[in-house]
Amino acid sequence: MRQILSSFVELMRLQSEMNKLFEALQEIHQQQGDPDVTSAPPYDVLETPDEILVEMDLPGIDPATLQVGAKGDVVTVRAERCHAARRELLAYHLMERDRGPVFRRLRLEGAINTHKGEAAYRLGVLTITFPRVPDRRGSEVALPVKVL
Repeated sequence: MRQILSSFVELMRLQSEMNKLFEALQEIHQQQGDPDVTSAPPYDVLETPDEILVEMDLPGIDPATLQVGAKGDVVTVRAERCHAARRELLAYHLMERDRGPVFRRLRLEGAINTHKGEAAYRLGVLTITFPRVPDRRGSEVALPVKVL
């Protein structure tokens, strides 16, 4: 009987791990699901005793297109990376820089207050700051972006 119970517990643990894997794959698919998105910028998440900070590299972004939103522990960033039209351009010899829509969705660990979040864009880096709170309930909040 003990062996059957042990096997059942192990089977339940494996099912839980598989569920986590499928949830992670679904999040990745949702992030990459938009065929118009050309870039998912890199970011860092930093922690202080009072705040959670996200720093995201967004060089060449038109600040007017920058949208930052937060709902629960998920932060969403959308923007447009433009390139200047060049007159009398015959052809590109090399094109490595991303252009077009930018999108990134990330999940933050720890309880944050999305209603008091702030976002600032300076020198190609977007910094999003959330105060820590004991509870993390709430609805999606649009964060105004300050261009410094």
